[in-house]
Amino acid sequence: MTSRPDGDVAAGDLDSAGADGTLSERTPLLDRINQAYSSVHDGESASSHHTRNRKIWVTFVALLFILLLSFLTVVFGVFRHQKMVASRSLCLTPACIHAASEILYNLSPHYETVDPCTEFDKLVCDGWRARHDMRPDQGSISVFTTMAETGQRVLRHILEGSYPGGSNHSSFSPFRLAATENRFDEDNFDTIQRAYNACMAESQIAAVGIRPVQNLLDDLSSAVSPGHAASSAGTGISGALLYLERLGIPSFLEIGVGPDDKDPDSVITFLSPRPGIGLPSKTYYLDNDTVEQYKSAMSDVLSAVLTGRQGHVDVANLANEIVDLEARIAAVTPALEDLQDVTKAYNPMDLTSTADLVPVLGLEYVLKSLAPSDYTMDKLISSFPEFLGNLSDILAVTSNDTIQAFLSWKVIQAASDSVVAPEVKPYIQFMNRLSGKEPDASPERWRVCIQHVDRGLGWILSRFYVEAASSEAAKDLGNQIVSDIREQFISRIKTLDWMDAQVKDLAISKVNAIIKKIAYPDKSPNVTDPGSLKDYYSGLNVTTHFFNNHLSFSRWTVNQTWEQLGKPTNRDSWGMTAPTVNAYYNPAGNEIVFPAGIMQFPAFESELPKYINYGAFGAVAGHELSHAFDNNGRHYDVRGNLTDWWTNSTVQAFNTRTDCFVQEYSKFIATGPNGTVLHINGRQTLGENIADAGGLTAAFNVWKRRQEESPDLDLPGLQFFTQEQLFYISYGGFWCSKYSRPALARAIYTDEHSPAFARVEGAAMLNSRGFREAFHCPVKEPVCELW
Repeated sequence: MTSRPDGDVAAGDLDSAGADGTLSERTPLLDRINQAYSSVHDGESASSHHTRNRKIWVTFVALLFILLLSFLTVVFGVFRHQKMVASRSLCLTPACIHAASEILYNLSPHYETVDPCTEFDKLVCDGWRARHDMRPDQGSISVFTTMAETGQRVLRHILEGSYPGGSNHSSFSPFRLAATENRFDEDNFDTIQRAYNACMAESQIAAVGIRPVQNLLDDLSSAVSPGHAASSAGTGISGALLYLERLGIPSFLEIGVGPDDKDPDSVITFLSPRPGIGLPSKTYYLDNDTVEQYKSAMSDVLSAVLTGRQGHVDVANLANEIVDLEARIAAVTPALEDLQDVTKAYNPMDLTSTADLVPVLGLEYVLKSLAPSDYTMDKLISSFPEFLGNLSDILAVTSNDTIQAFLSWKVIQAASDSVVAPEVKPYIQFMNRLSGKEPDASPERWRVCIQHVDRGLGWILSRFYVEAASSEAAKDLGNQIVSDIREQFISRIKTLDWMDAQVKDLAISKVNAIIKKIAYPDKSPNVTDPGSLKDYYSGLNVTTHFFNNHLSFSRWTVNQTWEQLGKPTNRDSWGMTAPTVNAYYNPAGNEIVFPAGIMQFPAFESELPKYINYGAFGAVAGHELSHAFDNNGRHYDVRGNLTDWWTNSTVQAFNTRTDCFVQEYSKFIATGPNGTVLHINGRQTLGENIADAGGLTAAFNVWKRRQEESPDLDLPGLQFFTQEQLFYISYGGFWCSKYSRPALARAIYTDEHSPAFARVEGAAMLNSRGFREAFHCPVKEPVCELW
């Protein structure tokens, strides 16, 4: 039976307990009295019998009085408690009524009998799953999905409406627009609306068809790298690779630019293996059925796209060669948990003394061509140098034609969702099936176009989203919650018995130094300043032709990225736009970032009781802060430097505790395609599982402190639960989700996060001391505990 507040039991339970308690005491007492009376009556004189009989009845009456008094005490207590329940202060604002209604809808219809100590995900999410269906173009959905869709509708109204100027500005405007700024603001609005309308012109895009992709393939074929002294087998490949990189299309490996982990104020080039070289995960290449379907789809697309452009091509054989090359590269690609391990991924390479990285590709030439002309590239970071050697060996025995075909396929893959053409349909159908979607399904065009605008002009879009969907009160509350979590984390560190004192002091300094970024950036760019936004996008030309805009967005982003080389790290930049329903911790910047998109109902609402806000958004804030001390984040110091600042004994104690998480989550299983049993990879998901547990614990402790200072009101209709229980219900309900079996398999193969059901039950049901006490679980100790 689901636990209630202390002393708060269902009426039926009270009736049953009261009756049983009374009868079980009265029956043996009367038997003893009767036995005593019989004994006296049979063996004693009348006088003594009368005296003793009188004493017995006096005793009997006294006992009856005591029983009656006890009964009245219980009845009065129950009556008084029922009056308290009936008169408990309720929050009856529209926001609270809406929240209570949503929680009741999300709960299992049988929530009064579901045991939260063993089936918490069922308790909090069965109702949600029953009333949320996936569209044909979706393989999985979650509360994050519904929040994102709510935000998309806001953006749709913005992009399909008129400029919200003059008196139409909301009470919260990121900038009180003067006449000059107003002109810039209108120009910016026209730019995002022009990009959106170009994307929405689906009939025109369909009339153009596959030609944009074929034009890219023609340009790829003619790309030549001047002055490159590669082997004869690699002639022209470096030029082709450079062409793709300038379009933001990855091929054999990931090439990027970012802060140097051991010198975070400077920017450097990174090389790393791709976790999905063609298929989303190397695991898929071990499944013969998937590989054959992939080859078939590739063959059909190549036949349709290349026909009449490259003479006679044996597309079936070409598809076999491409997939074989991908499979060989996938086989030497490190596992995802190794790719995530910063201690393995940071390997500086001195280019002044290193031979060409991958001779067949002319990779060093490509990198220096991407960098600014006044930048001397003498160093880079290679995640796995041995991978570069293995890749070089593989390409050395691969024909030039196969390498060029592979690069052509990367173009088709990257552009397949940016054209409306039957030629790419087989590949789209294959990827839909692999993701658990209907083969011929596609999202509504307006959803596609909102993502297109957000990708290319996200900060202008953020400016109008913030005005429509955010508020000063929301930003203030977000700041308060994040600050509370930070203080709680410091308090927690001080109590840890497995951390050495010197490590504690450094850890506390790191927490104090964490930078908070809430809702939207006001620097680099400043979304409250239309002039700043106009300058930021000054090098971007937006036309009425969708595919041209698509290419322009890609080229502009690549240029912006590579122009960072030779400049100090921009610590004011954000990695997510304001409408994004997500958050992140950046270890090199020692910063936590919460876009306005995630500061929305049901995660966040300034008018709701604190146990709702701290249970959802507070746990998210704690999650991101906990990343500063997960298996990767702990290696970065107060300034974001990758360094060893923990003592050996503290590291050993930490590893013992993290191994508990690895073992625990590896026991979670799911059902994949064809009924296959899939195990969550506890090592691949370790960092996120640590963050979930630490974040939830911090949020609960903060809320309890806030509750003592200022008690919360109750939500109507939820008196069955205590506020402590509703805190955890708010957390669990935030992670409700549904997966198709293929989508669940893909998530397990490719995601560093555990599937949502494991996040709900692992962090709360298994690893939260507060949860087990709130729901009166038989065992109070968490299975795994760290922060």
